[in-house]
Amino acid sequence: MLLKDKIALVTGAGRGLGRAIAIAYARQGARVIAVSRTESELAATAAMIRGEGGRVDLLPLDLAQDAAVRQMVAHTLAAYGRVDVAVNNAGRLPRLTLEEMTMENFDRTMAVNLRAPVLTCKLLLPAMKAQGGGSIINVSSAAGVKGFLQETDYCASKFGLEGFSWALALEVQPYNIAVNVVTPGGGKTRVPIKPTSMTQAQFEALPETEKARWGDPIVMTECFVYLARQDGRGVTGRRFQANELSERIREEGWHLTP
Repeated sequence: MLLKDKIALVTGAGRGLGRAIAIAYARQGARVIAVSRTESELAATAAMIRGEGGRVDLLPLDLAQDAAVRQMVAHTLAAYGRVDVAVNNAGRLPRLTLEEMTMENFDRTMAVNLRAPVLTCKLLLPAMKAQGGGSIINVSSAAGVKGFLQETDYCASKFGLEGFSWALALEVQPYNIAVNVVTPGGGKTRVPIKPTSMTQAQFEALPETEKARWGDPIVMTECFVYLARQDGRGVTGRRFQANELSERIREEGWHLTP
């Protein structure tokens, strides 16, 4: 098992890519702390993990609130004394034009997509330094490098997350901590995954023909397992497309140098 006994924190783990990452980490032997706002979606993630003999803790929290982020980190450190891998995946995508968007909409998008990852990293940093290293993986989007219609707040949050990640990678490399950015997509085999804004309940209500359009994001999780194994002496300060790196791992093995 590639992540045996690692402590892995995964936000947005109730559905989609976050759920797939949590399952992949548990399959590789990690103890997963799965975080999401929707308790029923978290319960489904836990059932999948535990059904395969994996280990998972559930934290139903709304990461738009600083107090919830602090609770998440405090629980994890109190329970296990360390965090080896932190995946900041939780996000929101309201799809509003600037005219339609209220500043309350903007503040919530920035709180979930940018402020929560920044605060999570800030709170985890002393523990990661004390334990001698770790891996931080921030999930971005194509919206982190170019603009899209009806995504003014989302693009702003993802551009910010990417800039934060590059700066943080420089700061923490001396402490043997890796910081990398991953965006879904890339590769020879396109695997469209459900939009960030689509809940699991909304997905389940779709016709079967519509559901079939969306791929299972588990096929791009080798990328996240690979990066979870990195530290400041390995791959850090990089941006990867999840499909592309996962395909390379399947073709070349776990010891590739991307």
